[in-house]
Amino acid sequence: MDFTALCLGALIMTVSAALTGFAVAAARTSGGVGGVWCEVTVLDADTHREWLLDCHRARNPRRALRWIRAQAPRLADRIDPPPDAPWAAPGTVRPYGPGEPYDPGGPDPAAVLRRRPSDGIADREALRVLEDGGLHVLTAPDGDGLRYRLSARALR
Repeated sequence: MDFTALCLGALIMTVSAALTGFAVAAARTSGGVGGVWCEVTVLDADTHREWLLDCHRARNPRRALRWIRAQAPRLADRIDPPPDAPWAAPGTVRPYGPGEPYDPGGPDPAAVLRRRPSDGIADREALRVLEDGGLHVLTAPDGDGLRYRLSARALR
């Protein structure tokens, strides 16, 4: 495991603990059965550790897919931030020059996640799976052994 993956893991644990604690508690105490449980997680393939980044309980499969469509580009911007990211110090993130080829040197999880909101075929298939009570998972691997996952499963 390289230093970048180690730092990312520590950052993920800190942020996810702060962001998801309230959402998980609210979902557990909301009472009733039904709906769709949605999660955004990161899995380290080497250590088999998984970090929960965000979660949501949707009323129905359509709302679950809406949530996933919103989370995919949000996660992509955290993995590969745009040059004008408000949280980054000026000059920290630089775009490639015009005509300069971009080669991430392996899988590009941010590109996979950015394409997800406009993938109508995947939406129709995911909707069918969720309406049948199944599990929908979008996995975007990177070159460092991490797998970013957005998932939704029907609650019964």
